[in-house]
Order: sequence, then C-alpha cells, then structure tokens
Amino acid sequence: MKPQTPALSIVIASVNGLDLLEKTLNAIDNLAERRQIEVVVVDRVGQSVRSRLKDRSPNVVVVPVDQKLTIPRLRFLGVGASNAPIVAFLEDHVAVEPGWAAAILEAHRNDCGAVGGAVADGRTDLVSTAAFLCEYHRYMPPVVEGPCDDLPGNNIAYKREVIEKYAYLLDNGKWESWINQELKAEGALTRSTGRAVVRHIKPFGFMHFLTQRFHFARSFAGMRRDDQSWTRRVVYGLGSIALPLLFLLRISRAVIVKRVAPGRFLKALPLIVVFVSAGAIGEMIGYIVGSGTSLERVE
Repeated sequence: MKPQTPALSIVIASVNGLDLLEKTLNAIDNLAERRQIEVVVVDRVGQSVRSRLKDRSPNVVVVPVDQKLTIPRLRFLGVGASNAPIVAFLEDHVAVEPGWAAAILEAHRNDCGAVGGAVADGRTDLVSTAAFLCEYHRYMPPVVEGPCDDLPGNNIAYKREVIEKYAYLLDNGKWESWINQELKAEGALTRSTGRAVVRHIKPFGFMHFLTQRFHFARSFAGMRRDDQSWTRRVVYGLGSIALPLLFLLRISRAVIVKRVAPGRFLKALPLIVVFVSAGAIGEMIGYIVGSGTSLERVE
C-alpha cells in the first residue's frame, strides 16, 4: 500500500544539539494532528543527534549533513526531502503550542502563498528575555490576524509550489524574508495568524547572544550588500550608526503595544542596548566588507 501523503511537512535545521531539539520534537509529537505531519530534521551536529533520532517514534526523517552548511541551505535540503503540500520551517529551539498545526492548515485553505504565526518568550532569565526582545519583538502575541507581509522566519509555512519556486534563494544562502519579498513583488497573499504560536525556549548566555547578534546582523547586511552598488553599501554602512536608537524605539513601541510587563523590559534594557549595538556594528561591517563566515556561525 502506498504511504499516505502527509498534510504538513515541518523542516528543522538541527544546529544546537539534542537537548533543545528533543523539546521541539516532543512538542510536535503532542499535537493532535501529529499523524498528518512529516518531520524532516536536517542535521549538521553529528552522530550524537542522528543516533538518537534513528529509532524515534513517531518517525522523523533525518537528512545528515557532514559539513557546516548555513541554516538557509539546511532548509533547502529539507524542502527537497519533504513531501507534503505545505512546508513549514521551525527552529530547533522552539516549542509549538497546542493548535499550531490546525491553525497553519486552516490558514492555508485561503489563497495564500505563506502563513506565519506568533513567537512567545519561553524563558524567564534576564539575558534570554533581552535576547528575545531584540530578535522577536515584532512577532510577540498578539499579531495581525489576516493579510500581512512581515512573517517570522522561525514560524512560517509555505505552499509547496511557492517554496519549490523560490527554494533557490535558500540554496544561495538567503533567509526566508527574501522569499517573502518575492511573493510581495508578485502580488501573492501572505497571512499571519495569532493562533499558530511557538515558544522560544533557547537559553542564552551574555557572550553567546552578543556574538550571535553580531554574526546574524553581519550576515544579513552581507546578503543585502550583494544587490547594492558600492555607494549604497557605504551609505548603509555609515547609516548603521543610527540603528541602536532605531531598534530601541521599535522594541519600546512593541513592548507598549503588546503590553509586556514594564518592569521586565526595564530590567532587560541595559542588555538590550548592548545587544542592538553589537548588531549595528555587525551590519556596518557586513555592508562595507561583506558577511565573511558569519552566516555559518548563526545558530
């Protein structure tokens, strides 16, 4: 008998090790729709992860990668190994909330190319809170319910025809936002739903997130640099000086609009200032000299 085609494929780039990945997989296993879900783990960590996943139940498709490919390229390989008509990307350090898959599948019944959800903070320590607010303030609940072109890269699902059409961008080392820009340019509908929630569960140490923020920002600017003239690169590079203030204003606005506890935000604020400053330095370097090996270091 031919195996039944899953309704949803979840592609996970495994870069952080087994402890966090198992929490991510356990949350998926607890979904009511688990039998309709295909989970594809593209692993660059090594045998310590793969041996544990080999006999896991429910089944997980493991794609081994024995070189330090970037997360976008790992996701590209995951798309190729998946089978469902809807393909979602999750990080290996988020935990889906109950109802996540149902919300994604329901939203995709509309004529849209991509659906994104919300990202909630799953940590309570101060450094992780500051890191979360830096990275995900735009996607904290509540999020827009309906058409939206600003979707989180760690909680997003595409129709297969869309992701196959634009998978070359992942293979070229670009983040999902480049795909979303293409969809916007062609007038395709993208949607956001606050009922598809993931919790960010990765703990961060100060130096670890400081370097991650730098490398992510440098790699992002390096990607944008590829399509810029040298004069625009210089302008954007020098303009990065203003980024800490800009990011602080954006984060503060999100904290007010989304009603984050003021005391929590104020305690994290000094760390946030340091982190956004590291990101600004990373962007400046990325625009002026390129991304270097920063994308390979992003976890």
